[in-house]
Amino acid sequence: MKTVKSFRTFVIILMLILISGISSYAGKTAIASAVHIRKVLKESVKYPEQAVKKCCTGSVDVIFTVDEAGKIQIKKTFAENPELEKMVKEQLSSINCKGIESPSTQQFRVTITFRLIG
Repeated sequence: MKTVKSFRTFVIILMLILISGISSYAGKTAIASAVHIRKVLKESVKYPEQAVKKCCTGSVDVIFTVDEAGKIQIKKTFAENPELEKMVKEQLSSINCKGIESPSTQQFRVTITFRLIG
């Protein structure tokens, strides 16, 4: 009888360890994909020449997902300057985030700020 109880306890503990390991792996994947996306955006989004010429400054908040092909699907944008908002949408539509392992339902939010220096 003690052997059966010990075995059940062992199985339950093993299941809990496996479940916690799987959930922590999922969290690490989400963090890794967010870091990767931030890096891709930082390298890809440039201050548009038109905005520099017009002295446009401001921030654009973007909420988006990444589909299975790595294409950015914009859900919402918030900006004080509609011209910057339009330019950011154009730039993001051309970016491909290949190699990102995240569910297509996972949403990301970034703020892209444009400031003229000097």
